[in-house]
Amino acid sequence: MTGLALLLAIGVIALGAYTRLMDAGLGCPDWPGCYGTILPPTTEEAVTVANEAFPERPVEIEKTWPEMIHRYMASSLGFLILVITIMSIINHRHPAQPAKLASSLLVLVILQGMLGMWTVTMKLYPPVVMSHLLGGFTILSVLSLLFYRLTQIFPPIKDSKADKLTWLAMLGVLTVIAQIMLGGWTAANYAAHICHDFPVCQPGWAESLNMAEAFKIFGHEVDDFEYAPHLSADAQMTIHAFHRIGAIAVTLVVGLLCVLLLKCETRRYKKFGGVVLLMLSLQLGLGIANVIYGIPLNIAVLHNLGGAMLLLVLVALNYSMRKKA
Repeated sequence: MTGLALLLAIGVIALGAYTRLMDAGLGCPDWPGCYGTILPPTTEEAVTVANEAFPERPVEIEKTWPEMIHRYMASSLGFLILVITIMSIINHRHPAQPAKLASSLLVLVILQGMLGMWTVTMKLYPPVVMSHLLGGFTILSVLSLLFYRLTQIFPPIKDSKADKLTWLAMLGVLTVIAQIMLGGWTAANYAAHICHDFPVCQPGWAESLNMAEAFKIFGHEVDDFEYAPHLSADAQMTIHAFHRIGAIAVTLVVGLLCVLLLKCETRRYKKFGGVVLLMLSLQLGLGIANVIYGIPLNIAVLHNLGGAMLLLVLVALNYSMRKKA
C-alpha cells in the first residue's frame, strides 16, 4: 500500500506541475469545489451560472479540469495515507511498523491540504505556492522513507569509504532541497520565461539584479498574484538567475558525491553513484532544454519530475548510509 501511495504521490507532483505550467492554478477560483460545484461546469447553462457567480474569472474549461483532477488525485493520496497511518497505529507493537513516521506523514498531508486551499484563496501568493510545492516533495520523501522501513530494502552493509561520505550525502540533499525551493519560487513568480539566453541570463544581468524585490515576502500592493503583477522584469530576472546559480551549486556538490561514490568498495554505493549521476545529468539537460526551447510544457513537467527523482535517490542514499552493519 505504501508503494502505491509513493507512485500516487509522484503522479500528484507531475499533475501539479502540469496545472501550474498551464496557468491553471486559479482554474477553479473557489475551494474545495469548482465554481460552487463538485465537478467543473461543462454545459452551456452551467458555464453561464458560473460566470454570473464569478464575473471576475470566467470559466476556462481547459484550466478547470487539470485543477480539479489534481485536487481529487491529491485527496485520494491523502485518504490512502490516512489508511496507512491507521494501520501503523493499530500494529504499533510490531517492530516493523513505524507508527510515528506514518503519523508525521498524516500531519504533513493535512498541512499540505491547507496550503492547497490557501493557494487558491490567497490567489497564488508566491510564498504559499512555493510552500505547497515543497510540501509535495516533502510528503514524497517521507513516503519513501516509510517504504524503505517497511520493506527493509536496504539491509546494512559495511563500506568504509561510504561511511566517510555521509556528510556529503546530507549536504547533497540539502542543496537539492534549496534548489527545489528556488525552482518553486521561480515558478510561483512566473520567472521561468524571463531569460532566453544560455548560459548567461541576458546581457548585463549582473547590473540589473534586484534582490530586495525578488525575494520580498510581505507588503505587495496587489491581491491577485497570477502572472506576477507585483514584480518588475529585473526582479523576475533576479529570481531566474538565482535558480541557475543554484543549479551550479547542485552540480558541484552532487557531482563530487557521484565521483566519490563510484570509488566506494561495495556494489550498492557504486550503483548509487551511477544512478545519482544519471539523474543529475538528465535534470541539467532538461533545465537547459527548457531555456533553449522556451519552456515547452512536456520538458517543463519532466524537469519538475526530474527534481523529485533526484531528491528521492538522494534520500534513499542517505537512508542506506545510516543503516549500520
